[in-house]
Amino acid sequence: MEVLVDNIPTGKMLKLRLRDFGGQGKPIALLHHANGFCAGTWQLVASQLISRFHVVAIDARGHGESDGGEVPRDYDWQFFVDDLVAVANQICEEYKVSQIDYGVGSSFGGIITAAAEASQPGLFRRLAMFDPPIFPTDKLIKKHGLSFSTENSTQPTLVAQTLKRRRTWSGLDEPREAWRNKGMFVGWSDSAFELYLAECLAVADDGSVSLKCDPSVEAHIFETTGSLDVSDYAHKVKAPLLYIRASEGHFSEEFCRVVAKLFPMGRYEEMSGGHLLPLEVPDRVANCLLKN
Repeated sequence: MEVLVDNIPTGKMLKLRLRDFGGQGKPIALLHHANGFCAGTWQLVASQLISRFHVVAIDARGHGESDGGEVPRDYDWQFFVDDLVAVANQICEEYKVSQIDYGVGSSFGGIITAAAEASQPGLFRRLAMFDPPIFPTDKLIKKHGLSFSTENSTQPTLVAQTLKRRRTWSGLDEPREAWRNKGMFVGWSDSAFELYLAECLAVADDGSVSLKCDPSVEAHIFETTGSLDVSDYAHKVKAPLLYIRASEGHFSEEFCRVVAKLFPMGRYEEMSGGHLLPLEVPDRVANCLLKN
């Protein structure tokens, strides 16, 4: 399925690609991937959800098979929110339902999903955010009388590392050998690692491969993390919201508990695993969604 959305800076339309994992006729779950990833990387979770849900995942602009644009012009976080609202409304129209049953997002995708619900209350019946990258901001601290540091020590490092990432290889074996059990892939199962290679790398006719999400796009998203301030949208989210912190992630339990309470119907949970929970511990993620 494809959805055309308005790219506000240019007035032209962008084509966004959706991945339908099956389960037609059941309540719809709409999944949003993390920064730099794509819809297909939800496969290990989605395959377990289709017993109860019609599972659809989005390729965000500049990711996967969706159209992209110029950096930074076309990658404001609000544009990702507007895209998801448009996609969700199109799905509702296509399947003649009044709302999406479950809005689910990993990392960056969790923030986009919650902000989409704030933008159009009632778009989702319920929400789940898996380890969203929400950091203390001056506005948040002042508004709620908090005492957390606003310094985000990981952000500059992530941006610099991402911009240095290699973009192309002569074949799939090169990144497979270079990445296995290194960096963010430490602890991933073989199936999760091979899924990432299959979904996030494009294979050319000559066998060479390249990243589907250009590092400049990924780095810009990292650099502008926090541009959607949770203080501005959390109170507008009236749907039940599950806020899951990764126990081995980057965010403190104390702060995440505070953020979860900013959502009127927010509930905090902790899950064993690292930041990219849907790929690191897909069974736990699926079980969490099925029981909530």
